[in-house]
Amino acid sequence: MKPLNKTIAAATCGLILAGCATKEPTVITRTVYQEVKIPVVCIEEMPAKPKFKATDPQSARELMAYFKTCEELLRGCVNGRAGN
Repeated sequence: MKPLNKTIAAATCGLILAGCATKEPTVITRTVYQEVKIPVVCIEEMPAKPKFKATDPQSARELMAYFKTCEELLRGCVNGRAGN
């Protein structure tokens, strides 16, 4: 190659590389959110539900105690600990 061609080739490469050097580098990131299911300790089975009799006030008390127990067990499952 002639010296003039080498100079022109070097100048062309220099201009091309100089154009890329002035550009700020851009960082391309993508955040992907995924739902992660975490197992929690929960009750093994529900307590036995008492029968309700309209004529017996004691059966209403037993039913209310049952619902209170179920609510406490569910609250324990939601908070990540077993109900007592």
